[in-house]
Amino acid sequence: MKGDEFRPLREALERGEPQAVHETRKLSRQVGAELSLDGAPRKARRAWRDLRRAVAPLRDHDVTGEHITSALKRLKAPLPEIAQFEQAWAEKRQGLLADLHLPELPRVPERPGNFKKKARSALLKQSQRLQEDAATVLKASDSVVWHEWRKALKQYRYTHEVLAPAPKILKDTLDALGRMQDAEVVLDAVAHDWPHGHQEALIKQESGARNRARRTVQKLWPELNAHFQEVQSRQGKLGKKGKEPRPEQP
Repeated sequence: MKGDEFRPLREALERGEPQAVHETRKLSRQVGAELSLDGAPRKARRAWRDLRRAVAPLRDHDVTGEHITSALKRLKAPLPEIAQFEQAWAEKRQGLLADLHLPELPRVPERPGNFKKKARSALLKQSQRLQEDAATVLKASDSVVWHEWRKALKQYRYTHEVLAPAPKILKDTLDALGRMQDAEVVLDAVAHDWPHGHQEALIKQESGARNRARRTVQKLWPELNAHFQEVQSRQGKLGKKGKEPRPEQP
């Protein structure tokens, strides 16, 4: 279990260090996924969920600010304008940090002896569900549909990493889905009461980035689907032979 990794992160997180915020959110997802596999008590799963939700506004704020700053630079906005935005964004971040309240985390239980067996069973079910949903997701215009599929794919990745490193196609797809979601967050921030200028240009840039990322996911789908089929085939053979599957190479 990765739960012990949070202890050295906590002080840096309370100081608001961006990397600690990022690592905490990622760790909370990993531990939450493992606790779900293990059937851990609801109290433990809820605590790690609450930790993820607590740091989410800070992480989203950091990512959004990075994208907006980069976009303003590409638009060749005057340096004083960029500095003004960064100062305002930093002040808003201080408010988010002041509101950060971290839950107490119970001790993460040791993995049971049949943990990998549970992971293999979950991996099979998750891959099948992702395949089934893909037909709708890849044609969807609603960003919420894509975001929910992305969350399920993240869960699949953490389950996969219990058994073997995640393959490149899985990472590439998640990267593209992440860029789609980042664009949605930026568009939401820019679209309402935006006081910093270049609003239309920023909306155009991020809309383009979102659409390109969506096309990337659609292009990657055949390879990702082949990966799911391979996983299902391997799990099917395991069920017949009762042997440990060979780890998949990234």
